[in-house]
Amino acid sequence: MLLIPGLFGLLVGKIKGGRVANLASLHFKGLYMLYIALILQFFVSKAMVGKWNPYVMVVSYLLLLISLGGNLHLPGMHPIFMGTFFNALVIAANGGQMPVALEFLGLPLEPEMLAALRGKHTLLTAATKLPLLADIIPLKIAPISYYRLYSIGDILQMVGIFYLLQGGMQRTSSDNWAKGGVGELKRDNMGTLNNSGVNK
Repeated sequence: MLLIPGLFGLLVGKIKGGRVANLASLHFKGLYMLYIALILQFFVSKAMVGKWNPYVMVVSYLLLLISLGGNLHLPGMHPIFMGTFFNALVIAANGGQMPVALEFLGLPLEPEMLAALRGKHTLLTAATKLPLLADIIPLKIAPISYYRLYSIGDILQMVGIFYLLQGGMQRTSSDNWAKGGVGELKRDNMGTLNNSGVNK
C-alpha cells in the first residue's frame, strides 16, 4: 500500500535536489514499538493467533499510535498519525477487524472470497460501525490492471509517507527538527549563533 507513494516521494525528493542519505538524519523515536506492531499485524494477517486476533490487532494499533505520536516533529507525520488513528478507530469499533466493501469492486461474494476475509479484515455489512472509515475507496494504479480498496486512513498514510520521504531528503542532520528538538538560531550580543530550542 505504501510502496507506490514511497517511491514517488523518493523520485520527487531526488528531482528537488535531495539526497537519500539525508533520510538517515531522521531521528525516529520508539522505533521498537513500530516493529512490534508490524510483527503483531503480520501474525493477525496470517490468522496465527486464533481467537485473540481482534485483541492483538487493537494492541498493535495502540503501539503504532504511541510510536507515531512521539514523532510528530517529522515531515508528513501528522497525516500518517491521523490516518493510523482513523484506521484504529474503525477497527476497534468493529471487533478488531477492518470492514471491506467487496461489492464496490463488483466481486461475487462466493465462499472462497469470504474465506479470504480473515484475520485483519471482515465484510462490510449494514451492521458495520463507522462505515465511512472502512475500506470503501476503489483505486487503480496505472501499471496494475486491478483495483484495490482503501480507507480514508490509508489515503492519509500514503500522503504522509510521500511528504516524509521527499521532505526528509531535503534535510540534513544539522536541521533542528531532525534531532527531535524545537527551537531556532539566534544571535547574542557578541554575534554568536545560539540555539534557543531544547532538544529532547
